[in-house]
Amino acid sequence: MNFIAFLSFSVLVIIILTLVFGVAAYFLYKMRERQRRKGSDVVTYEELKEEEGRKYLFLDEVKLK
Repeated sequence: MNFIAFLSFSVLVIIILTLVFGVAAYFLYKMRERQRRKGSDVVTYEELKEEEGRKYLFLDEVKLK
C-alpha cells in the first residue's frame, strides 16, 4: 500500500469516527436533558428572591432545595 492511500484511508476513518462520536454525544445530551426535566423542579432567581424577601440574592447565602 502506498503512502497516499494510507493517509486517505486514515482521514476517512477519523472523519467517520468523529461523526459517530458527535451523534452519540448528541443523544447522550438529549437523554440527560430529558432526565433533568423529569427529576427536579426549576426554580427561578425571582422565585428565590421573593421567598427570601430580599432585593438581591447571593448564591452562597441561599440554601437550594
